[in-house]
Amino acid sequence: MKSKFYFGISLISLMFVSTLSFAAGNTAGAEEEWQIVEEGSSNAATAKPTTSTNRSASSNSSASSSQPQSKSNSQRSSSRSSGGNGGFKIGMGLDQGLSVVGQINNQVNFAIGNDGIAADYIFNRGRFGGDVPFTWFAGVGGQIKRSDNFGPRIALGVELDISNGWDAYAQLTPNMMFHKSDLKLGIGAGIGIRYSF
Repeated sequence: MKSKFYFGISLISLMFVSTLSFAAGNTAGAEEEWQIVEEGSSNAATAKPTTSTNRSASSNSSASSSQPQSKSNSQRSSSRSSGGNGGFKIGMGLDQGLSVVGQINNQVNFAIGNDGIAADYIFNRGRFGGDVPFTWFAGVGGQIKRSDNFGPRIALGVELDISNGWDAYAQLTPNMMFHKSDLKLGIGAGIGIRYSF
């Protein structure tokens, strides 16, 4: 009876030990497989940076190719904001009385009004610092009044882009007016709104 009991215990212990050894063998194999997977994943990891570097290089090349376009767009917007889109502008204003005002090729301002005509050549333009939305301009020109007065003048003013194609301006015009043998110094002003074609 005791021998059967010891035989049963030894059989159970043998089964337990064999089960443990089998489990240990499977675990060891799993670790080996895991290591193989890790090595494969490390190879994939080393392969991934090359693809990511290729992607980053391609993104850098695409970014560098898009930089000239963004620069040209910013240059276009800055030239437009300073009235640099060229062409012809026309509108209404007060310069020579109630006037038709305009600009040709971003360089010549003119006014044709009830009291006479005037034209100014814009020789300089610039921007104020900071977030000031105005641009400034300076020009020289002349005016002819209906009362036989004529003479040179200086145009100092500011321009503001209102919306797409529309701008407004205001200027002061120190001038010298000749009438027969008389010479008078004076200062005028003008404002207007124009549309660009």
